[in-house]
Amino acid sequence: MSSDETDDVLPKEDEMFKTKKDKYKVIALLGKGGYGAVYSVLRLSDMEKFAIKCEKATAGKKVLLMDCNVMKGATQIKSRHFCTVLDRANVKDRFNFIVMKLIGKNLWDLRQDRGDGKFTMGTSLKAASQCLVSIEHLHSFGYLHRDIKPGNFAAGRKESNEHHVIFMLDFGLCREYVKRAEGKDLRAARTTAPFRGTTRYAPLASMLQQDQSRKDDIESWLYMVVEWTSGGLPWRKLKAHDREKVLQYKQDLRTKPDILDDFLFLCPKKEFTRILKYLDTLGYYAVPDYKFIYFCVQHAANANKIKDADPLDWDPETPYMGPIEQPGDGKVIDLEVEGGASTKDFSKRNAKEKDQSDETRKGKKKTSGSPNKERTSSKN
Repeated sequence: MSSDETDDVLPKEDEMFKTKKDKYKVIALLGKGGYGAVYSVLRLSDMEKFAIKCEKATAGKKVLLMDCNVMKGATQIKSRHFCTVLDRANVKDRFNFIVMKLIGKNLWDLRQDRGDGKFTMGTSLKAASQCLVSIEHLHSFGYLHRDIKPGNFAAGRKESNEHHVIFMLDFGLCREYVKRAEGKDLRAARTTAPFRGTTRYAPLASMLQQDQSRKDDIESWLYMVVEWTSGGLPWRKLKAHDREKVLQYKQDLRTKPDILDDFLFLCPKKEFTRILKYLDTLGYYAVPDYKFIYFCVQHAANANKIKDADPLDWDPETPYMGPIEQPGDGKVIDLEVEGGASTKDFSKRNAKEKDQSDETRKGKKKTSGSPNKERTSSKN
């Protein structure tokens, strides 16, 4: 069956469907990937706008279950950086869906809106702090993201007064790194592991086809933060199929001072170098010191005379009113997951997964050369 034929099962504009809780009307398509699509909808009981994430009933990999488990953890610790599943249902033989908060532009698009293609230092470091906190929260639920990039973080909507809050998105490549059923021990590292993520931001472990761990999400976070601080990465002109060349750049910046200088152009060099060197000391089983990394970001803010009230670039007339919070210690919380995701079934499913690279992932939507443009589970 062609992708066009399978897309026929997904919602259409103005289509209405109901759940046990409410009735919804589709407004517009927000993004599409191989798993399904995301739409804005109107809840007819109060005419409030929400988002629905749909996956085709025939989808080989079910992503909504992972979304539900992650967001259950976020609700449990009252994290502000994740959407909440408000409703869920299915349309028989067509698609399953969850209803969640509608949010605003992702951080890739917000950076592209800037004339110089980069955030100011204040916005860069405030966004870096919020994203770091959300990563620590995700890790405390027992999950790795494995595709940290600007397109997978978004600001809230101004209409809901959340436009200074950054939300983490897209949990389609998440993996549970603990064996919850066996006392929350870490899963042993596999001998080899398929590539996961987006070439531009992927950590060394993923590019070397090694199993990823908590430090690797933070390595991707650093590449992302450097990009929106400086306006670009040294390997920005390379494409997804140039993975070996991108890998060489990432290895060289650790051994060649000129490459490191190019990488940290316009960035707080002292603090970002300290973070990079610290991450490179960590092994697969290490618990990152999230508070130390946060301290480095705050030190950079102080050195650059950034104040807590300095506005964000996408709301320059309003003093910053987003969260100012430190990350925790990453300790894994007790969480009742759905679908046996922490049992042997989950391990078997992951063992059978094929390499999910930028090039091979199905259903990719063209995005004018951007590795971040979509805010859905389409991995570019």
